[in-house]
Amino acid sequence: MFVSPVLVRALVALDAALGRALLAPPRDLELTERVVQLTSSRDLLLAAVEAERKRIERDLHDGAQQRLVAVAMTLGRVVSRLRKSGDEATREIVEGAREDARAAITELRELARGLHPPVLGDRGLGAALTAVAARAPVPVTVDVEAEPRPPAAVESAAYFVVTEALTNVAKHAGASRAWVEIRRDADRLRVIIGDDGAGGADPARGSGLAGLAGRVAGIDGTLTVTSPPGGPTLIEVDVQCG
Repeated sequence: MFVSPVLVRALVALDAALGRALLAPPRDLELTERVVQLTSSRDLLLAAVEAERKRIERDLHDGAQQRLVAVAMTLGRVVSRLRKSGDEATREIVEGAREDARAAITELRELARGLHPPVLGDRGLGAALTAVAARAPVPVTVDVEAEPRPPAAVESAAYFVVTEALTNVAKHAGASRAWVEIRRDADRLRVIIGDDGAGGADPARGSGLAGLAGRVAGIDGTLTVTSPPGGPTLIEVDVQCG
């Protein structure tokens, strides 16, 4: 009579403990669910950032850029009238303002192109990188096979990695040529940027490669650099795009 309440409470506690152990989800399952949640949240965030980048690019193109073009055209008409009137001092001032407006238009176009070039969204990596190669001071060969097209965030990251890498080639490599190769294999996208320059590129020396590695890591990818003294330099990116 005296012992039975203690035994009952002990058995109830044991039963509750066994129930929690048997009914609670395994720790591995909790971790797996958490990883899935975080991955989904990251994908949503990347999609939102990409959409915002496109919006800013569109606003720059359709808003500020068009206004500056109108200002430059108006200043051009003023210059023509001043030239006829013979007021050379005022004409020179207005001419300088028009040149400043033209320079601002050029800078704004470069900024908008850097945010999200329209050709990337319209025609994909192949066309966008071909346009980049045409503007590069070093001859660049582009070979892209990335069908079906990767998600917008992955495509955008690959574009900016290639453009930044080619900028580094032009500034630091002393190369006579460079090449870009992009392949999609199932759910993986692989990007290789190479040049025949002097080599010796080191992400730890602040050459911009650390920033590229960070951008790639943001979409759960990896970036490796092979750059022995004397070259060639190879930048390889591997990212999931399925």
